[in-house]
Amino acid sequence: MNTGIELLDSASFILFALILYILSILSRRLGEVMGMKRYYYLYYAGISFVLLGSIVRTLSLAEFEYSHLLGYALFAAGLTLGLIATIKYWGWLIKEYQMVSLRFKR
Repeated sequence: MNTGIELLDSASFILFALILYILSILSRRLGEVMGMKRYYYLYYAGISFVLLGSIVRTLSLAEFEYSHLLGYALFAAGLTLGLIATIKYWGWLIKEYQMVSLRFKR
């Protein structure tokens, strides 16, 4: 694979980690206001997996044939944790949207 593409791939992992960090800050504040459990720790675990996936992708070892696949698997695990936390904190928006759309259909 091209070295430039690998660096862009690793940079995109870091940008996704930044997005997860921003969501963790917003969700922590929302959770404190709403009295929810501390699900924002899932964001921190997700950030760790995404950054670890970035490191594995960048330092892909020639001895380990599937290092790229491992990097992508860690990235996917991190985003999955972020998705679970996002649904816990922000899932009520979908319910509200459905209620409002049903009200306007009548």
